[in-house]
Amino acid sequence: MKFIPHDYQQYAIDFIASHKTAAVLLDMGLGKTVITLTALNDLLFDRFEISRILVIAPLR
Repeated sequence: MKFIPHDYQQYAIDFIASHKTAAVLLDMGLGKTVITLTALNDLLFDRFEISRILVIAPLR
């Protein structure tokens, strides 16, 4: 499945990729997970700018 981001999602992806620290503060259902994973995928595999990722999330 090919992900085609909305304009606001692409803006968030670009922001994450271009800043050292970032937070994605969007309402429920607007794609925070896919935004973050897309930006990390870009940084890790396309730009080779990072080698490790720290994800902080609550346990269910």
